[in-house]
Amino acid sequence: MRLFALILLLVVSLHTHAQQFNFRNWSLEQGLPQSQVNDILQDNKGQLWVATLGGLSRFDGSAFHTYTKRDGMSSNSIRCLLLDSRQRIWIGTTDRGLMVLNGDSFDVYDQEAGLPPGGVHSIAEDNQGIIWAATDSGIYSLTKDRFVRHTGLPPVRYNDLLFTATNELWAGSNSQGVYRINAKGTNNYTAANSALNDNSINALDQSPDGTIWIGTANGAATFKMNKLEDFELPTGIESPNVRDFTTDNYGHQWLSLHLNGVIKYDGQEFQHLTRYSGLRTDRVNCITTDREGNIWIGTTGHGLMQYRNPWFVHFFDMGQVKEPVISALAQDTKGRVWLGTDDGYAAFMEGGILNWLQTDIWPKGTTLHSMWVANENDVWVCTSNGLYRLGPGKVVHYGTAQGLPSAEVYQALPMPTSDLLLATAAGLAILPVNQQYIKTVHQPQCTGKVYALHRDSRDRIWIGAEKGVFRYENSKLTAAKGLGNTDFREVFTITEDELGTLYFGGFNYGIMAWHDKWKAPKVYNSSNGLPNEGIKSLYVDNTNHLWVGTSRGVLKVQLDQLHNQGRLSIRSYANQEGFRGLEVSNRGITQTPDGTVWFATAKGLTMYLPEMDRRNQVYPNTLITNIMLFQKPTDWTSMGYIIDSATGLPVNLRLPHNRNHLTFDFHGISLTAPDRVRYRYRLKGHDEQWSAVTDYSFATYASLDPGSYTFQLLAANSDGYWTPSPLTYTFTIVPPVWRREWFIVLMVLVATGGAISVVRLRERSLVKLNTLLEQKVQHRTRLLEEKNREKEILLKEIHHRVKNNLQIIMSMLNLQTRRVQDPKALEVMQAVRGRVRSMAILHERLYQHEDLASIDLNAYMEAICEGLGATYGIRERHIKIKLDIPAIMVEADTALSLGLIVNELVSNSIKYAFPDRYGQVAIYLRSEQQDAYALTVHDDGIGLPTDFEERRKKSFGLQLVSSLAKKLGGHIDYLNNNGTKAILYFVLSP
Repeated sequence: MRLFALILLLVVSLHTHAQQFNFRNWSLEQGLPQSQVNDILQDNKGQLWVATLGGLSRFDGSAFHTYTKRDGMSSNSIRCLLLDSRQRIWIGTTDRGLMVLNGDSFDVYDQEAGLPPGGVHSIAEDNQGIIWAATDSGIYSLTKDRFVRHTGLPPVRYNDLLFTATNELWAGSNSQGVYRINAKGTNNYTAANSALNDNSINALDQSPDGTIWIGTANGAATFKMNKLEDFELPTGIESPNVRDFTTDNYGHQWLSLHLNGVIKYDGQEFQHLTRYSGLRTDRVNCITTDREGNIWIGTTGHGLMQYRNPWFVHFFDMGQVKEPVISALAQDTKGRVWLGTDDGYAAFMEGGILNWLQTDIWPKGTTLHSMWVANENDVWVCTSNGLYRLGPGKVVHYGTAQGLPSAEVYQALPMPTSDLLLATAAGLAILPVNQQYIKTVHQPQCTGKVYALHRDSRDRIWIGAEKGVFRYENSKLTAAKGLGNTDFREVFTITEDELGTLYFGGFNYGIMAWHDKWKAPKVYNSSNGLPNEGIKSLYVDNTNHLWVGTSRGVLKVQLDQLHNQGRLSIRSYANQEGFRGLEVSNRGITQTPDGTVWFATAKGLTMYLPEMDRRNQVYPNTLITNIMLFQKPTDWTSMGYIIDSATGLPVNLRLPHNRNHLTFDFHGISLTAPDRVRYRYRLKGHDEQWSAVTDYSFATYASLDPGSYTFQLLAANSDGYWTPSPLTYTFTIVPPVWRREWFIVLMVLVATGGAISVVRLRERSLVKLNTLLEQKVQHRTRLLEEKNREKEILLKEIHHRVKNNLQIIMSMLNLQTRRVQDPKALEVMQAVRGRVRSMAILHERLYQHEDLASIDLNAYMEAICEGLGATYGIRERHIKIKLDIPAIMVEADTALSLGLIVNELVSNSIKYAFPDRYGQVAIYLRSEQQDAYALTVHDDGIGLPTDFEERRKKSFGLQLVSSLAKKLGGHIDYLNNNGTKAILYFVLSP
């Protein structure tokens, strides 16, 4: 009775205000070709296909791509859609039959294909893959590229078709009820012979539990357990014309009504969603559920709508208070929510009804900062104009005249002594029990403004103030013990968890946590993972989650992980996640006994239903939408490339070396929050590591070297679920002619062949000359000595010419090397030049000595090493070559083989053994036994690589060394011995 008296005194009116849900809308302004949506389906890539009277649109969550008659369609008036088992999209028109989208072209089925004149109302596929169509004059099936009418059904108009899980055909007619066809025969259910409420059938659907749903012009019916029953809709719905059905991810059944919005049925209760709930219009044509659990609604006049994030429900339109700023939030002992606004309105909610209090209790425009409901007859309101106490039949006001240090009162906290502690803009004050005069506890210079009060589980009083955290004990204000000199200010809110840990929210300072067992407090801010430091409200719910109200949304922190692992595990809720209130008010979070969490926001009141909250575990489907050259739109067809009809990208892309600037545009399809999709990518062959996580949907690579590359793409949705494997696209940059391996090999072969040809030509001339000399030896015995001298001169001349020709080849290689930019090609050219130089030195030594058949091996090796030193600049690199070769004479052929081997081994040591330090290469020849020798090349470098044997098989130089060793009748060993040691064992013929 007392509560009734209080309400009688204070309540002006009682109004039921519609709950508002999270809807998004796309219409002509966002790219939809026409505002009437007749059907919606989702393909295997996650894209939506939308049937309108202005064409067929493909929607990826961000943009629409529309197909019309310009793209090969027979009509722009689209009525129905089907995705068949082959992932083809079938399109039913209102006037020109049927189409199917194959890749990027349309195949038309009209009268020539057996369909009657006019349009198609519904399309279905049976379990054998046969396509069926509902028309104005019967049901037709596609057989061998031609449609044939089903003679077992009357030739009337049919509005919908359904093949059940058991392959039963259900056909909903426009005037003769519904037909059911199976192996046992045909049944016709009408309003006369069944519980069907109307003979005009609009929609047929089968829910996951096997129930057949039948939508008529006057309601709905269900068929289960071989029984057809009327489905009674909630009262108050005029002309319940049911147009479509869908089942959401919670198992709830949805019905769309042609003129009355949509209905959700959870098995026990109905929820009717209309314009007052957030729909743009009540004229609904179709409804479907995507893989992520979003509900898509096709309307007449307002395009496409999406219902998402059902765990947030809003009260933004509160009758006379339009989009109120809720500045105070509390609950009473019965779990009812009380609220106050920044312009003086106050109410409490009971049974979904807001009960507004009188507005003349305080001056107009007064801001209500907080409320404390002591009991149903005692309500305390902290305002910008002092403290108010509302009781049965009376209002008591405490202002500065009653001792308040400031008219701004932010919070009131009852003490164990029944005194009331007050947080004000001028410090802390106390209202003694049963007294009218307020006492100031301290001077405001100590704390500045006092915003928050909290009594913890040990009955200690904590103060959140402008200048930090304080304690109130023994009727005095003291510094908070244990918090030290922490520079933590602007403390708007304080809360405590079940373990006794206290949390302080500092605006623009983050969150500070404290427990008596800790040596120092822990501060969480942007440096350790807190996404927003503007903390305005903290609250620990009954599932041990810390709710953090900020200036840009709300955060949900798992306290179990925070305590056990010491890290923040946060789920953010902002506009994209359905929290449309944006800014949470100071101390604006509470939880009612039913588990609902309530938020006071800058746009109104929001409630959170935890049992409805689910993470989106459907990862985005990634697409590469375009590839551009030099950041300009590129017509790949005109460049001669074949385009993949499924992806729109060029097939087997091979680009010349001067077209090496590519940009990849990509997209991750996530219909729940397309703006929150994040990406990682890399170009394999160019990047070793993945890119940082980014929200940019393009990647550019400039000045790519010739080679084969693979672009790899990963995407994550707003809840952090990444695609399990990357999307890939492979292409090739073709090198110029002079950098291709075959050209370099050809040049080497030409040079080598030329040198060999010159040598062989000279050798043939020499053989001929020797033959002539032998024939004349008997006749020129007296001239033998002179002729021998002539032969020596001639041989020296031959060696001199050969040496000159080899010098010409080296000059050609030097000239070619200056034009080569590729490091690998340059390395090949240097190796060839070293080998030719070794042959040139041999011929030079031969014509410089009297003995033309053999050569001094020590002098020959010294010349080779001097040439290598000049080539690789070993003096500048401080690399020493130590030579210990005995002065022995060897045949020219053997010397050439040994010279080439030493050339390759020493070159490898100089190039690879000393990457960043000085070093020494030792070359020495030792006699093992009679005619058997061991030639050793030993460096003190970094040693052999771990994959030496694999590299050895691929190295031309090491293969040449092995071949020459076999030619000498020996073999070579490679050892890791304080560097790399190569030992050649061979035999010198006597």
